[in-house]
Amino acid sequence: MASEGIIRNIVNNFLEHVIVLNADKTINFQTNDISSLLGYHATEIEHLGVSQLFISPTFLLNDVLLKAKKYGEFIGTENLKHKTKNYINVAYRLYYEEDEASHTGHYVFYLRDNTQQNIIRKDIIKKSLTIERLSKSRKIREGRVEEAIFEILESSSRAMNTARVNAWVFDKEKTEIQCIGNFDARENKLVPQTSLPRIAMPKYFHLFETEKIIITSDAFHEPKTEELLEFYLKPHDIQSLMDIPVRIEGEMIGVICFEHVGSPREWTLQEQKYGLVAAQMLSLTIETHNKIEAKQALEVSLAEQRILLQEVNHRVKNNLNIVTSLMNLQADKSRDEYHKQLFMECRNRLESIVTVHELIYKAKSYRQLNFKDYLNQIIEHISSSYSSIKNVRIEKGITDVHVDISTAISLALIVNELITNAYKHAFSNTKDGVIEISLLENNKQVFLTIKDNGSGFDKTVVSKNSIGMDILNGLVEQIEGTYQLTTNEKGTSYKISFSKK
Repeated sequence: MASEGIIRNIVNNFLEHVIVLNADKTINFQTNDISSLLGYHATEIEHLGVSQLFISPTFLLNDVLLKAKKYGEFIGTENLKHKTKNYINVAYRLYYEEDEASHTGHYVFYLRDNTQQNIIRKDIIKKSLTIERLSKSRKIREGRVEEAIFEILESSSRAMNTARVNAWVFDKEKTEIQCIGNFDARENKLVPQTSLPRIAMPKYFHLFETEKIIITSDAFHEPKTEELLEFYLKPHDIQSLMDIPVRIEGEMIGVICFEHVGSPREWTLQEQKYGLVAAQMLSLTIETHNKIEAKQALEVSLAEQRILLQEVNHRVKNNLNIVTSLMNLQADKSRDEYHKQLFMECRNRLESIVTVHELIYKAKSYRQLNFKDYLNQIIEHISSSYSSIKNVRIEKGITDVHVDISTAISLALIVNELITNAYKHAFSNTKDGVIEISLLENNKQVFLTIKDNGSGFDKTVVSKNSIGMDILNGLVEQIEGTYQLTTNEKGTSYKISFSKK
């Protein structure tokens, strides 16, 4: 009997409430404080019977007892009758035990109030749904900062059951912290909030640099928030607060602050975790907004540079055209054909450069030009300059080859020099002249060939007296290329090759 009393005392001090059923499902034991769980006294519970305590129509006590007997235990949650209210949600564990000597069995119910667990579970679900909704927000993803800040703060106020939630960012020198949004649930809108200067709260600013999260359960009596008491906490009746750092690439740029008004409050671990997620959402919004602004500024700058480069090339082209016009005037005043021809050659060289600048002016990219476009234009221009020579035709095998601008100018002068020489010197004894021009690229190696079916020339004589050959040599060196000259009575061929950088 003594040992039975000791066991009863131990059981009565369990954190869970216990009901023991005999094999015939009658109650033969229950802990003394069962009334604190269900509101009924022990005698009332015996009168009702266990099956009558479970109020769900789908709950079948016999099924539960059979499962416990089969598997040794059964765990579940159910709504049970309560004397002073409609019901109470209870978590239970049911065990089946059998006496080896008598082979009689009994069932043991361990009961625990599940109300608080349900509250916590619902709170977690509410916060999780809020986080899920914010993670899908287009306002946050698109960096629409004002709309996104309102959504984050308003949603966080509801999820955390907090009257005030606000977001702050430091100025560049970190001499003050500026409010970028202050949601007040009592007014259901963003309300104005002035900036807070570092000079007025140096200790609190120091906390931003040393603590991950600033938490105060009783802000009116907390030393770390004493600087805020008179000018911020008391005017807004903020009695508890939680400040979460907002970071971009590891650097703290501000905080999101949860402020509880009217009474002190303890901030749970789940609430701290939610605060960290809200801070990340705010960080994402600000970072996306900053990137969009930087991209827009870059696009404006690039557009301005493009216009400026277009204008520069346009002016260069116009100035070269003026020089060309002056040369035309000077050529017209020349007293002999020799000097007139000299001016024409200089003019054509300038026209080659003018054409390149015209292409640059019209190009979408200033890094490279399609030299095929240039060749077609310069061939047409030189042909028109020598339109008096009727017996020459041009055959082209030109493919797309993109070169940088400096190479394009050198190539332009090379092409001008070679085609002009062909028109001037190759066909004096030829009835049907042909100038063949090919341009192709293979594995970043460019090949330009210009040949004619003229009468050829003496390389040793021409190389000593021709300015054109000096120009050609210098231009090929500029593009770090090589050229091969072949000339005989069947014509002349220049094969130029160079590597693209």
